[in-house]
Amino acid sequence: MNLKEIIFNLCSTSGVSGSEEPAVNAAKEYLESFAKVSVDNNGNLFAELGNLNSEKTILLDAHIDRIGLFVTGIDNNGFVKVDKCGGVDIRTLQDSSLVLQSNPDIVGTVCCMPPHLSDGKEDTAVSIDKTYVDFGMSEAEIKKHIKIGDVLTFNTEPKMLLNNKICAPALDNRCSVASLIRCAELLSSEHSLEYKVVIMLSVQEETFGTGAKTGAFSINADEAIAVDVSFASQPDVTGQYSKIELSKGPMICISPILNREISDKLIAIAEKSEIPYQLEPISGATGTNADNIAVTKCGVKTSVVSIPQRYMHTPNEVISLDDVENTAKLICEYIKCGGAFNA
Repeated sequence: MNLKEIIFNLCSTSGVSGSEEPAVNAAKEYLESFAKVSVDNNGNLFAELGNLNSEKTILLDAHIDRIGLFVTGIDNNGFVKVDKCGGVDIRTLQDSSLVLQSNPDIVGTVCCMPPHLSDGKEDTAVSIDKTYVDFGMSEAEIKKHIKIGDVLTFNTEPKMLLNNKICAPALDNRCSVASLIRCAELLSSEHSLEYKVVIMLSVQEETFGTGAKTGAFSINADEAIAVDVSFASQPDVTGQYSKIELSKGPMICISPILNREISDKLIAIAEKSEIPYQLEPISGATGTNADNIAVTKCGVKTSVVSIPQRYMHTPNEVISLDDVENTAKLICEYIKCGGAFNA
């Protein structure tokens, strides 16, 4: 499989939190070649491979939902009132192009006050409660196409940058989904896996974490790795993330709420296999699905591997294709050696 094409396809697919079906269907087509695939009541996608009769299960999670906007009203002039669905960076909204998830032919632009008519505060982001979208239609026309509760996504397309880097919307977290699809492809050539491996592409991480909470409960895994994105260096970033670079490998998280044996095993595997990696120490909650997976049922031994990313929660996030491939390789090697608790 062509990893770039997978990422471009996934990032061009809608699937805002709570409405993930288009993205789930796209990922399902890839995973069906390597695994037994199913979808649960909440919309989580599961792909099972390895020894399906094993008493031990290793869970790999990546959330498949993306941030977007939620229609909350339509005014008398046909302007559509919206709210955030997930952590949209409102600084990037003004004059952005948006598309209706259920009908990509319906395109609008976020209303933006010309500086000539502003109050002199044009450098301040417009609050979400004052954000409207112009679809070029009257109130009567717009109500034929859009209703309260519809969702909108950014109308931007993935692009290749130099040095094997990608700029796209929804790289959080579609690049992690792509890494697990690639991992499944790598594992499919292994005919002697001792354990059951379940890939969970979970829903609603950006809003309430429903997918990971219920999905991990149903799987009842022995150990788990949540794959997500985290912060890479960019201008004005200080502290530990100023040292995280694109193309220098996945980030292995170390946190008191995570299982240290898994983190240590991932580090050892990376060094033995000469896979580049970076460390991400977090002193508390990780802000990923791992926080929910670790406390499901009687507890699941859990760790986090993250793909470095710039400009998170904007229409033009940036990652390195090399980091996605190395994330897949690292997790594949981890699975092949039986995880952290192989006797």
